[in-house]
Amino acid sequence: MERIQIPANKSNLIRLKEELVLAQEGLELLDQKKEILINHIGILASKADLVRKEVNQRLLRTYAFLKDALLENGESSVRATGLGVKTGESVILRERSLMGVVLPLVRIDLPPHKPGYGFYGTGKSMDATSEAIHRAMEVVAELAELEVGIERLMAELKKTLKRINALAHIYVPTYRATIKAMEETLEEKEREALFQLKRIKKKSATSNPKKGHIDDEGR
Repeated sequence: MERIQIPANKSNLIRLKEELVLAQEGLELLDQKKEILINHIGILASKADLVRKEVNQRLLRTYAFLKDALLENGESSVRATGLGVKTGESVILRERSLMGVVLPLVRIDLPPHKPGYGFYGTGKSMDATSEAIHRAMEVVAELAELEVGIERLMAELKKTLKRINALAHIYVPTYRATIKAMEETLEEKEREALFQLKRIKKKSATSNPKKGHIDDEGR
């Protein structure tokens, strides 16, 4: 296991322990963030599935009406009519934040449906196509909001998992290994210092056997 290359002393040991606590707290926070992101992605994905099905159903209905319009009025007439259609929609974009991730809020305002073409060269199938397109647009904005939100949350989840792996498998083990090695080194130094002190005291006692005693004449 790799270790941080710093001198073994008490001040560095205290600093390393403080940094390890911060790293462990950061790991816990990232784990909580991961769970929140996963849960929210699941919620948005479930909603997106429902909205996507609705969009597909409305588009299939639109294509069916368009097919009828092509058969009834001809391709050139349908093309000409389509160029003149103006729905008058307005898209409103806002934002909200979740765990630092900016998520879009999309709303589309559609005025009441009114065909923007004349009656010449058109018929019921053309009106039905126009109405179906209008209704399909109502849910397209919601689907876009959900899919962009999921994409951004997935990107943030990927970054979060990368940071968790780095902390859990590199930084925290490195700090623990360094702290353990430093503690062992300092304990060894303390034992050696205590041993040297005992030797000095023993040597001093041997060389001065009467030190600290007063003879009878001095009493």
